Amino acid sequence: MSSPVEERLLGRLAGLLEWQGLGTAALTPRPRGGRLHGADAEEVASLLEELAAADAGLPAGRRPRSLIFGNGCFAIGRYAEALTVYQALVGERPNDFAVHFNLGVTFLRRRQPEEAVRALTRALELDAFSAPAYYQRGNARDDMGDGAGALEDYATAIGLNPDYLQAHYNRGIVLNKMGRYPEAIEAFNDVMALRPDIANAYLNRGVARDEVGDVDAAVADYDAALRCDPDNADARFNRARIRYRVGRYREAVEDYTAAIGLRPDDVEAINNRGLAYDALGRYEDAIADYDAALKLQPDFAEVLSNRGAALESLGDVNAALVNYLEAQKALPHFAAAYYNAARLYADRGDIAGCAEQLAEAVRLQPGLYAEAESDETLGWVLDLSRMRDERQGVE
Repeated sequence: MSSPVEERLLGRLAGLLEWQGLGTAALTPRPRGGRLHGADAEEVASLLEELAAADAGLPAGRRPRSLIFGNGCFAIGRYAEALTVYQALVGERPNDFAVHFNLGVTFLRRRQPEEAVRALTRALELDAFSAPAYYQRGNARDDMGDGAGALEDYATAIGLNPDYLQAHYNRGIVLNKMGRYPEAIEAFNDVMALRPDIANAYLNRGVARDEVGDVDAAVADYDAALRCDPDNADARFNRARIRYRVGRYREAVEDYTAAIGLRPDDVEAINNRGLAYDALGRYEDAIADYDAALKLQPDFAEVLSNRGAALESLGDVNAALVNYLEAQKALPHFAAAYYNAARLYADRGDIAGCAEQLAEAVRLQPGLYAEAESDETLGWVLDLSRMRDERQGVE
C-alpha cells in the first residue's frame, strides 16, 4: 500500500496536470509546443523529484514509470525522461492507446517524426476514431515533408471533429507550403468561422491571397491580423512588401519601421526599408539601413548590391563598384552584382573589365543579354565582343 504522503504527491501532480489541461492519461499538448513555466513548472519539478525519491514505496503501476509521472516530465519539457517512461510502458501495456499516443507526441517534441508516425499509427490501430491522433500524425508527416499524408490525416481529424480548430489551421499551412493557395484560403476561412480572432489565420490567408494575385484582399487580411494583434511583426512585414510593390513607399517605410521595432535584428526588414528609402530618393537613409543590415550580416550579398546602387545615386561610383565586387565575393552566382559592375567598368572606359563582368552576368542569368543589348554602353561592348569572337573564328 502506498503511504498518504505518496498518495498526496500523485494527487497533487495529477491535479496540476488536469488544471493545466495536459491530462493524466492521453496528453492534450499545448499549441506550438508550449510547456509550463514559472511557479507551476517549479511545483511539477518538485513533485517529480519527491515521487522519484519515494519510488521504492510506490505500488506497481504507480511508480514514476506511470503515465502521470511521464506526463509531468512532458509538461515541463523533460522530453528525454518522458520518452523513457513511455517506452517502458509500451512493454508493460502494449494495448494502451494513451501510452502509444503520448510516445508519439513526445517523439514529435524531440523532432523525431518518423518514430512519431510509427507510435501514432499504433495508437490509431487501438482507437481508429481518435481525432487528436490523426492530427498529431498529420503534424509528424508534415515534419517529414509528406504534405499529402499530412493533409489526409488533417482531413480525417476534421471528419471526426468538424470543429477541430488546429487541424483546420495546420491544413491551411500545409496547403500554402504546397502552393495550393485557393484551397488554403478555404481552410483559413474555416478557421475564421470557428475563431474570428486568430491573427495568424488572417496573416496566412493574406499570403495565399497575395499569391493568387488578390492584392487588395491580402492587404485587408494583414489589416485584420494587426487588429487582432498589433504586435504581429509578420503582418507588418508582409503588408510593407505589398505596399512597396505597388509604389506606396512611405507606407512601406512605416510598416517596415514597425516590424523592425518588434524584431530589431530582422536583417531582411532593415534591407527592405532601405529599398523603400531608396525609392523615395532618401539615399542617405537607405545607406544607413544597409549599413545596419551589414553590421548584423556582413556577407549579405543583396544588401551589398543595394548599397552600391544607393551610392551610385549619390554619385560615388568608386564606392559603388567596391560594393558590387564585395557582393560577388559574398555570393558568386549573384548575376545582378556582375551586371552592375559591368556598367560601372563601361562608364570608366574599362572595356576589358566590362566585358569580363558582363559575360559572367549573362552566363549566370541569360535573360540579362537582352537587357544589355538595349543599354547604349553595354550594347556597344557586346558588339565589340561579337566582333572579337568573329575574328578569332576566322583566324
